[in-house]
Amino acid sequence: MAFIPSRRKQHKTGSGIVRMQLTSMMDMFTILLVFLLKTYSTHGQLINPSQDLTLPVSDVQNPPEVGLDVTVSNDWILVNGKPVEKTSNLAMINGYIVPSLQAALQRYAEEGRKLEAAYGTKFSGKVTIQGDKKLPYRLLIKVLATCGQSNFPNMRLVVYQKEG
Repeated sequence: MAFIPSRRKQHKTGSGIVRMQLTSMMDMFTILLVFLLKTYSTHGQLINPSQDLTLPVSDVQNPPEVGLDVTVSNDWILVNGKPVEKTSNLAMINGYIVPSLQAALQRYAEEGRKLEAAYGTKFSGKVTIQGDKKLPYRLLIKVLATCGQSNFPNMRLVVYQKEG
């Protein structure tokens, strides 16, 4: 008997168009989305440390709060990033009140009171003070006293949190 080959149906490979499998890609995007949502912080960074100073380290556990930003670097005292007084002039000031700093703080307090009257948002009198680690204590006391006398009694010092 002779061998007769069967006629099998030949498979056509198509027109050369490759179709993408979306199932795997959707799984990958779902995993990325879940990862990003889990690592997303709703608090964010409330305070941007100044580049020209080194903050002290502390083991305080209180979270930072939003307030008026006062930065005392080796060269300048800044209120919301605007220079107010040279730090070298603080040693020559008699008493505990820095007049130029007090004037700037009172302007911000006045704006806060106007916003309170217009919109009903309570003026908190919060101020966050960034001071260099090597800042003399006497100068820091002058800044603290001036803040207290300028309608900003709620003061917080910005520090790096100690690890561990």
